[in-house]
Parts: sequence; structure tokens; C-alpha cells
Amino acid sequence: LPQTEVSVVKDHLNTCPSCSQKLTYLQETLSFIETEKALTPKPFLYTRTTERMQQRAAQQIHGSIKWLKPVAVAAALLVGLFFGFWLGQSSVTQPLPDPDIVYEVAYLFHEVPMEQVETLFLEDIF
Repeated sequence: LPQTEVSVVKDHLNTCPSCSQKLTYLQETLSFIETEKALTPKPFLYTRTTERMQQRAAQQIHGSIKWLKPVAVAAALLVGLFFGFWLGQSSVTQPLPDPDIVYEVAYLFHEVPMEQVETLFLEDIF
């Protein structure tokens, strides 16, 4: 600032307590910043900080994968169950043939007439 403006600002600061408090606060803040700039950081501070950040990022990724595995297993089980039920419903089951028809067809192809098992046990031939 030019010298005339500096004197005007000093006169104002002498008469205005609010502005003088703000100037004092600003000077303290700037001096604190200067002292912090003068401090030297600890060695390996940057590497430790970046390592922690990477570990947290990895934990967040693994945390999201943790709940994904049980969901995938449950989904696979449900798909398997529904596929099994669908196969069971879609398979064609033929009704059992009438025993009389089976005996008539078997009589044509076999020389010995078919007998029911019950009669075989009742005759005590066995």
C-alpha cells in the first residue's frame, strides 16, 4: 500500500476496536501458519499415510465382497431348486399299464403262462 493509505488504515485501526481485533486475529493466524511451515515433517509420514489410505480402500472393497458371496450362494441354490422342480414337472411320466394287458402281451411272447406271485406262494411249490 502507498504510505498515505497505510496511515489512513492505522488511524482507522486506532479508532475501530472491531477492525483492530480482526487484524490481531489475522496476524496470529498468519504467524501460526509460518511456524507450522517451519516444522519439518517426520520421516516416512507420507508413506505411512498413503499405506493406511490404501489399506482402508482395500478393506472397503473386501467389505463389499463379503456380503456378495452369501448372496451368490443363495441365488445359486434357488436357481438349482427351481431348475430341479421344473425338470420334475416337465418330465413326462407315463401311467402304469393295466396288468391284464401286460399279461396278454407277455403270453404272446413267452411259452410259460404268467402267474401272479401270490398264487405261486399259495401253492407251496416254492
